[in-house]
Amino acid sequence: MADQIYRILLDDYSCPGFVSAYKPYYGTLDELSSFITAIRKDEQFADSLSELLSCFDRFLQGEKDINRVVAFKERPFLKRAKRLGEASSEHRILTWEHTNTWGFPYYMQCEKVKCEHLWLSYMGTYTRVIRAEFIDLQYENTVGDYTSPSMLWGFPHQIEIDGNKIYSRLFVVEKVFDNRDEALLDMENFKKESEPDFSELLEDIFGDG
Repeated sequence: MADQIYRILLDDYSCPGFVSAYKPYYGTLDELSSFITAIRKDEQFADSLSELLSCFDRFLQGEKDINRVVAFKERPFLKRAKRLGEASSEHRILTWEHTNTWGFPYYMQCEKVKCEHLWLSYMGTYTRVIRAEFIDLQYENTVGDYTSPSMLWGFPHQIEIDGNKIYSRLFVVEKVFDNRDEALLDMENFKKESEPDFSELLEDIFGDG
């Protein structure tokens, strides 16, 4: 049996500084635990995100009905999502354009990317979510050269850099559907010809920069 998937809401770091918003992420308890442990070990963020760490500890201790403040409003902490299906995809030597929060383009390229995709149902909403591992991910800088991201502006430890590899710990929303039938049709078509959308993953790298 596939592990239970949970939805967690975190502050959306891709929003402009004068706007507060949240962003849904998804993962199993093991994946969420790895994410939380990385924050806990990071002295730069452990104190400022101590309330998030505390909520996760309380959840593991059996307290399931937890709310926490995200984007200045109390919201449910971890909630179950139903897994409708899954797929993986792998792509080599990709080039594409990513539009940031302010509408400006980033011209991206990578040697290879491995993706995991889930189709989920959550309280009447249907989504395809994505987690990915990029090899030699680069973007075109202001002088026309391609360079690798050296700083991450998204939520701490959702994206990690390990040598020439950049990967996401949790799943982000890739596509939203109006109903279950649309989600199942997308899953069927995706398995025939995969076309991943990296937009929300890249927002976790570049933030609102």
